[in-house]
Amino acid sequence: MADSPKTEGQKNLVRIFGSIAGFLIVTGIGYYAGYVFTWQDFRQQPKIGAAPLKMQLVFVKKDIAAGQEIDYESVEQKHEVLSNIAYDAYSFPEEVLGRKTKWGLHKGEYVSRHDVQPVTK
Repeated sequence: MADSPKTEGQKNLVRIFGSIAGFLIVTGIGYYAGYVFTWQDFRQQPKIGAAPLKMQLVFVKKDIAAGQEIDYESVEQKHEVLSNIAYDAYSFPEEVLGRKTKWGLHKGEYVSRHDVQPVTK
């Protein structure tokens, strides 16, 4: 005996909702697993600022007065290990050559964006 159209429609509806539920469950498990692995990797990484960093920075070779233009003889690029580095520190001398300082910079300091005047057009 053949199923009635009403029974066949109900079976199709159960299949559709079953497929949607299965998809949501599998997707949820995948997202949860990804979250757990990402969180574990994050927890095992060294904390930012916890260890000294070796970075390439632009250092002052000789004192530069406030408002003076930075030239090639007054800065140098080198790798240095520091525990505290400003976020806006320069890495290449070409970025600061020809710029004027906001205040005096002393030998041994590294140059950052807040040490130089904005570029005027």
